[in-house]
Amino acid sequence: MSSAIEKYSEALRLYETTRLTLGEISRRCGVTRNGLSVYIQRNHRELMYKRNGMAPDTDSDVKVRQCRGQNSRTHQKYKEAITACDSIEYIDMNISQIARMFNLDGTALANQLRMHYPDVMPLREAERRKRGLADNVARGPRKKSHETYAAALEMLRTTDKTIEEAASDCDVSFTGLRQYMQFYHKDVAATRTTRRENGKNNPQEGKLSGNGRMRVPDVRITEKYAEEVRIYRETSLTIVAISKIIGVGVEAFKNHLRMWHRDLMFERRNADAPTPQSDHNDRVASMNGTKRYSKASAEKYAPAIDALLHSGRTTEDVAREYGLSAGSFRAYIKEHAPLLWSETGMTTLPDGSKKLKRSAEKYAEAIELYRTTDESLRSIA
Repeated sequence: MSSAIEKYSEALRLYETTRLTLGEISRRCGVTRNGLSVYIQRNHRELMYKRNGMAPDTDSDVKVRQCRGQNSRTHQKYKEAITACDSIEYIDMNISQIARMFNLDGTALANQLRMHYPDVMPLREAERRKRGLADNVARGPRKKSHETYAAALEMLRTTDKTIEEAASDCDVSFTGLRQYMQFYHKDVAATRTTRRENGKNNPQEGKLSGNGRMRVPDVRITEKYAEEVRIYRETSLTIVAISKIIGVGVEAFKNHLRMWHRDLMFERRNADAPTPQSDHNDRVASMNGTKRYSKASAEKYAPAIDALLHSGRTTEDVAREYGLSAGSFRAYIKEHAPLLWSETGMTTLPDGSKKLKRSAEKYAEAIELYRTTDESLRSIA
């Protein structure tokens, strides 16, 4: 900890006494921006709150910079000018004049209004026209911008491509496309945000994820585990055995299967995989609700189960013949072959005692004769 204090002492002083950004401070002091950011968040949150105009006792779970929306510093910077724009007192002034009054850039103030207060400018311009104060300046997107970004905007509206990908495919500016969409087509931005939220809460392969990118396996990871997946699909070897043979981590391979090959895992469990449209929680519950099923165990017990089914012999005899534990064999039949178990298992007699179902059926007539006649056991047998 002492080394960290010495390392970031000068950067912390600049952070507290100046308005330099973290990037500028880190470059001056020769430290990484991320490292400085984490150090301040963990050890000097009160300075972070002070710089962003927040109460010192703010809950530690509160985020200073949200992933979307106007951050606190920007809000503090523009709030007086934005209040003026929304006030009838300054209706005779245009946006640039109001910005200069508060020592701000006119374009930056207009951008803040378009992004975070979209109702202010239309109402303001309508009121100015009523009062004859219109400056005859065209508002809204330019015709050239509409033509330039039309194809890219349609791609963002109808596909899950990122803004960068759409800009690259249509050969337009990425920042220009992003700003055009955020200023003049908020419905597209809102729809994409909803899809991202759905992708975060209900991740599906081939669909948009929470970070805005398509949820697909990395090519390098796919190639890395290709042989392991093939063995898992075509053999009865366990995940642990496959990992030892190939030399990969067991947990890493399990995670890869859960992420991209859940259908194979359900197949091994003799269960139907949930549909891709199922909710994420439902898919997890479906996996947890299935019984673990080993192909190796199935192959091990298959000949013995077939013999028990067609020979009429006892479970002990069949288990002995195939070198199996009679108790384990019974447990496996009960769990994985319930119909066979119902035929070969125990049954409850009228007097409450339990007998093998097969034995009860075999000796039922003899027991009835013994109960109702005076014949000897030898004669009945």
